[in-house]
Amino acid sequence: MDFNHFIFPAPESSYSQDDYQGELLFVPRRKKPILPHLDPSLPIPCLYMPCHNGGGGSTKLMIYFHGNAEDLGLSWELLDHLRSSLKMHVLAVEYPGYGIYPGVPTAEKILEDALSVWEYLTLELGVKRTEIILFGRSLGSGPAIELAAHVNPCALLLMTAYLSIREVVRSLAGGMAAYLVHERFRNIENIKEVGCPTFLIHGQRDTLIPASHSQELHSACGGPASLLLSNDMDHNEFDFYEDLSHPFNFFLQQCGISSNPTTQTQQSPESVSPAMLGDTFCPYVLKFPNELKYRDNPDPRFTVKRKENLCSKFQKIFS
Repeated sequence: MDFNHFIFPAPESSYSQDDYQGELLFVPRRKKPILPHLDPSLPIPCLYMPCHNGGGGSTKLMIYFHGNAEDLGLSWELLDHLRSSLKMHVLAVEYPGYGIYPGVPTAEKILEDALSVWEYLTLELGVKRTEIILFGRSLGSGPAIELAAHVNPCALLLMTAYLSIREVVRSLAGGMAAYLVHERFRNIENIKEVGCPTFLIHGQRDTLIPASHSQELHSACGGPASLLLSNDMDHNEFDFYEDLSHPFNFFLQQCGISSNPTTQTQQSPESVSPAMLGDTFCPYVLKFPNELKYRDNPDPRFTVKRKENLCSKFQKIFS
């Protein structure tokens, strides 16, 4: 028996192709997908939110993987705050079955898309892995941890992470229910292979994913790791500054990770190409190909609205 529709209760889409024009991109799939049944012509919706940092740009790009009761539109406010407070560029990846992205969400598809986005940025656009920070929130900690284990990014940030899907169900509904759930995102095993600096934030008032999950992940992390347990934070209620951006900033500074450019370019953003940037990566001047952006003729495959799943008990597990 499988409970995929409980684990991925995608809400009704909060946005359309007409929204976020200039920020909404459609990233192509990798040329050799792991899953052979995926449609190679169907791109991956992403939000690209550049940080101009007072005109100086930034040398860091954050890839964000959202929770299961979010989509790109519902994530925008948080991402806008992170962009301005951390002074780095943000690229958020949509999940199949969420927002305008058609399909049925599975762990395998989400991981495939995460790898496609990573390879597009690093292989096609020339972004260095040492300039990319991965951030996973709740459900999104699964793809963030597994991707980090394979690609060794600059850093890994985790918010309300979990040991595995089965262990979350065990915490909520007991061992029998956990036995009925197909295992996904074995974070407790994958994080042992993560070698980059890792920072975990978890609320001690979280009743959906206990803070003990992050404590165990912190102990098992294969590289240098720090853990913050917030007294006032629960799973969905938190302070943008005190619980998130301030701790993130402090952690990155302690690791010697800066988002400020080492050199300034005098050329206008419109005239700069990735090849001209050399060793100094400044993503906000990076020009994504026009075919990745919104066009006057919307793709009908990205216009389907999702109906909200009615299983309320599981709906908030990974929000």
